[in-house]
Amino acid sequence: MFDGSLEAFDTPFPMETCMIINKKSLPSIVTVCATTCVLMVGVWLLLAKTVDKVVEKEARTTAIHWAGYFVAHLDNIETLITQGVTNQQQSAVIDRAVEFGEVFRFKIFRPDGTNSFVSDEYKHSQDEESIRVENEKALGVFSTGISNIAIKDGRQRANRPDVYVEAYVPVTGKSGARIGVAEVYIDQTEMMASLKDGFYWIALFLPVISALFFLLPALAMLRESATAKTAKAEAEELANFDALTGLYNRRSFNHSAETYFKGYRSIGTLFIDIDDFKRINDEHGHDGGDAFLRSVGQTLKSKLGEDAICSRFGGDEFVACVGDVMPDELRLIAQDILTSIAKGMSHRGQIIIGHVSIGLNIAGSDEPLSDMLHAADTALYKSKNEGKNTITFFSDDLSNELKRKQKLEKLLNKAVDGTGLEIFFQPINQPETKKILGFEALLRLRDEQGTMISPDEFIPLAERMRLIDDIGKWVLCEAVKTAKEWSKDTFISVNLSAIQFEQGDLPDFIKGLLSEHGFPAGRLEVEVTESLLIKDDGSAQKQLALIKSMGVSIAMDDFGTGYSSLGYLWKYGFDKLKIDRSFL
Repeated sequence: MFDGSLEAFDTPFPMETCMIINKKSLPSIVTVCATTCVLMVGVWLLLAKTVDKVVEKEARTTAIHWAGYFVAHLDNIETLITQGVTNQQQSAVIDRAVEFGEVFRFKIFRPDGTNSFVSDEYKHSQDEESIRVENEKALGVFSTGISNIAIKDGRQRANRPDVYVEAYVPVTGKSGARIGVAEVYIDQTEMMASLKDGFYWIALFLPVISALFFLLPALAMLRESATAKTAKAEAEELANFDALTGLYNRRSFNHSAETYFKGYRSIGTLFIDIDDFKRINDEHGHDGGDAFLRSVGQTLKSKLGEDAICSRFGGDEFVACVGDVMPDELRLIAQDILTSIAKGMSHRGQIIIGHVSIGLNIAGSDEPLSDMLHAADTALYKSKNEGKNTITFFSDDLSNELKRKQKLEKLLNKAVDGTGLEIFFQPINQPETKKILGFEALLRLRDEQGTMISPDEFIPLAERMRLIDDIGKWVLCEAVKTAKEWSKDTFISVNLSAIQFEQGDLPDFIKGLLSEHGFPAGRLEVEVTESLLIKDDGSAQKQLALIKSMGVSIAMDDFGTGYSSLGYLWKYGFDKLKIDRSFL
């Protein structure tokens, strides 16, 4: 502990400054001197105590930081605390930890206060009796959650810094619950020396009367100076690296990639996105999701090697760049990553299965990084739309396709209220007499130039954008309003998308529509395709039955083009089949 030594002021008082005093003034001078001395000693003691608090606070912050570091970087830390046995990954993290910063040793205690392991003894068998002994400080910290900090004088002990801190801090798991206690040994020699040096100059020049007024700002300045190096290193780590995976974050990746690949002929870019990451979080919790993210990060580092730059862009997106790689080689690397991740990973006794989609691009090193990322992201977008768990290489055709798709998306967003949409009515004839029995409503979309867009192009996109339900209801309304003006023995047929059955409100909507317009249910026919039947979990069958019970006719469109089954005819009770020409 800092001893508040006044060694800097033990030189004799200069004789030339002495003065002759009379006996009457002596009591006042003695009082003033005594008061000054008391005040000076008080200031010294206050400064010494404040220095201790500064050191303790810094040690507490460092210890908590390191405890958080181990929770974030050690796999299965709960098992380590319980059993005291490290695996290969944990050993590597521990070895690196004791070689960096002011922490030179640490211990981990179980919730009952018994020692789990010691950083500089974990590779050797520990004495069983010492392991079973409860550490009262550790037990108290675990029970209360309050840290226990003590400054130690290490000058009389071997292998100890002159000044160090023993900091007991609670270890909190990712769930927020305490799982153990860490005793962290922190070298504070440099900080104490720095504070003492600054303390000398403060005490030398600070007027006694104003000492207390300037005490805290001065110490704050000294503390800032003493901890600047450590704070800067910690800030740089937080600013440059993703805390969960240890990879570069987006900002540092952009900065590093701009300079790292100078001199390379080409740069290969991989844009990676985890498929259905929400499902992983829902099934395994956020802890499982975090474990899967770490696993993806480790896979990228192991497959791409040291010459690549890997980053987590945020959420479930990762980006990596590698220099001077050929297209076939980059595809093989991506396929290796895809295959490795698809094998799944073990987490707390469960297997987490997940997949990724990857977009690839190779460009000259003189091309702007933003263009490389945009190209790889475009390829990734294609992979996600083609069923996921796939790899796509960027090409100019792909870029043009994406631009057209984005254009269609804008058109469809405007088309929700009918803008740009048109309905054509195709007659349905009686084969023998050619008499018109009804009409099929065919939806069409025009662009800004008036060019007709094929429904084979915009309908699937509207389904993926989840706009087809609103568009489909608009078609039903327009078809019924138009057919109401026709002959009463003429029906109208409207195609339905499988997406329209997901909300479960389709029967109520049709019932309300017929009632609003006074349109007979027998004059309405709805058509569905096999894709609905194949994916149906029973909901579509119930809704079709309700629609049929109103008197609406149910037809199956393009029978024979897919995995047609006669069982569908019995199960869904179709009134009509529209057989594809290729089936005849």
